[in-house]
Amino acid sequence: MAGPLPNEWALEPCLDLINTRWRDHVQGTHFHDRLPHPVWRRGFLDHWGYRVHDPDDSAAIERLRYLRVILRASLERHIAGRPLTSGQRREIEAAINGPSFRMRVVDTEGRETLFLERTGDPWDIVIAEVATSAIRIIGQDRAVKECANPNCTWMFIDTTRGGTRRWCDTSICGSLINVRRFRSGAAYTQHSSKPFSRP
Repeated sequence: MAGPLPNEWALEPCLDLINTRWRDHVQGTHFHDRLPHPVWRRGFLDHWGYRVHDPDDSAAIERLRYLRVILRASLERHIAGRPLTSGQRREIEAAINGPSFRMRVVDTEGRETLFLERTGDPWDIVIAEVATSAIRIIGQDRAVKECANPNCTWMFIDTTRGGTRRWCDTSICGSLINVRRFRSGAAYTQHSSKPFSRP
């Protein structure tokens, strides 16, 4: 059984949200979902430095669930080299523009700089930050991929030189597929070695 927390957090919060729901990587017959787990929500909020009044707010959880669908579909289009639909743009823009903005003057290593800060309802800010991270991936044309295991739906950013990463986790999906290929090859060899005979 999958635990409530991932083995490691993703490089962007949108991927952590998307990967809360993933298909069983062995059989591909059912889905796991971490979003309903309070431990995951608290871990996610803490990891990304988000502060909310109530991590168990049911309305916020539903908003995250809806956003998860929009962002997965959007990144799938990006992976396929296709632009977002107008509906996806509207949904993401609405999420990003939920909170208000203000400019702050911040002392950064002895120099005064302008800092754009989101203000308002804490959950609005979380939703906006997560949605923004998806557009950041798309806008920077980062190499986001879906695991090459056909039974797995995990998404990740490939940071390897040459973009050679194929698996969400080499020790899990990579090993699983390699074992299956080996067994398939062994079975073919055994079948081919049988003497030919007519029925």
